[in-house]
Amino acid sequence: MTVDDELSQALAELSRTLTPQPDPYGRARARFRRSRQRRLGGLVLALVVSLGSTAIAIASPGRTTQPPPADPSESIAPVLAWSDRLLQSPPRGAVAGDDSYVRQLSEQLMAAQRRGEFSRLKVPVSGVKVLFADDVDDHRIALAAFVRNQPDPVTGWPSAAVWLVADEGASARELAGTAAIRSVSDALEPYESLAVDGPEAAHVAIAPAGCVFLSSPLPDGDTFRWALEPTGSYLVRTARTHRPEWWRVDCGAVTRQIAPGPGSLAPKPITDAQLSTAMSRVRGSVEQQRARELTYQWAQSEGYRLTALPSVVWGGHVAGLPTGPADTSPAAGEPSVQDGQVTVLAAPNVGGGWVGEVSIAPDQPRADGVLSTGTSFTATADPTDPDSVLAVSIDDDDGGGEGQQFLLVVTPAAATTVRVLRDGQEVARSAVSGSGTAMQVPRPTAGLVVEALDASGGTIASGQVSKQGARRTAETDTWNQE
Repeated sequence: MTVDDELSQALAELSRTLTPQPDPYGRARARFRRSRQRRLGGLVLALVVSLGSTAIAIASPGRTTQPPPADPSESIAPVLAWSDRLLQSPPRGAVAGDDSYVRQLSEQLMAAQRRGEFSRLKVPVSGVKVLFADDVDDHRIALAAFVRNQPDPVTGWPSAAVWLVADEGASARELAGTAAIRSVSDALEPYESLAVDGPEAAHVAIAPAGCVFLSSPLPDGDTFRWALEPTGSYLVRTARTHRPEWWRVDCGAVTRQIAPGPGSLAPKPITDAQLSTAMSRVRGSVEQQRARELTYQWAQSEGYRLTALPSVVWGGHVAGLPTGPADTSPAAGEPSVQDGQVTVLAAPNVGGGWVGEVSIAPDQPRADGVLSTGTSFTATADPTDPDSVLAVSIDDDDGGGEGQQFLLVVTPAAATTVRVLRDGQEVARSAVSGSGTAMQVPRPTAGLVVEALDASGGTIASGQVSKQGARRTAETDTWNQE
């Protein structure tokens, strides 16, 4: 695997946990839930990137739990209750059926923890519970929970989780060795999973006993075809059985989780044929290598939330772009605006409609190390239609307040001018170059009508401002509900 491939996988892995402008439920979930996907390996990248308008740093794949929610209405108690149900569940997996092996593994893990071999688990523990052990592909995989003497003083979690991976048929001593440690979390979550050797290879997911897994091939729109998994409360995928799919966890009559399985429609870097398709309806000007990289990275980050590979909608150089949200001040030494290359991508979304991504690569390196910024959007109509108008807010659109909002507008090739109306009255106008323009419009953008005009002043296309943020309507996570 090349460095570029590792970087793209790391970006995809990290960006799966990012949801721009989450709703109150999403914010509550984010406070006490982390990524369920962990990869084998220890790639550490000294790189700062920006996804969904948020600057982030990539580091090693360990997990860190956020503190319990401060808002009493966003209680973590239901999550802890489901976590305890998982802790009390019997071990799952074929190897876990060997009581002697499970006992030896538990003893070896307890001894290793007391010797300090788990760098992120130094606190006293009262016991170890093996929750899963099985041979998958060429690996022996296990999940163990370590019960603390006292709940973590910062996060409140009573149990930690450790995933272990060794060679197929490994002894309990080998599986409990330092070399087998693949993931250490300060929290045992109700739903745990591990990807080994990348998302298209071995994968294990587990839920509390009594719950059941269901799977569906990649849906067409919002049409899922759910079928029960024969393993019940856990699920295993090998390199042979991996497929584009979604997973569901039902506990009794309640669906607790619906999420895409691991992987994406671009498991390998974009081919020339795929790039040609992605750019078949592009407007403006986009350098092919940049289009290739962005298409691959975004396909990886979105995974099976997309029903087709992304298309490149538009590209061009834009001056005077805002460097951050309108309600924040630029970082020290940073200007309030920047010039940069803008690229817009879009793809059909599971659940219907379209999702898009605006990527901005500044001309000058930023003092904070951010290589690119951007934002996401959703649309009901096809943004790749060359005869359509696409309008996207570049800086944060809070839906209210006064002042100006920065708008990127993509137009048909014949357009020379963009006119913006509110209640039939013109509120902004801008000349078009290269099938696009960047302009300021009065807030709020809700209710604005954006028109593309030809040289004679006639309207050739019109539309409204796309909704900012990513849509996740098909996904469900209700472990934090009673």
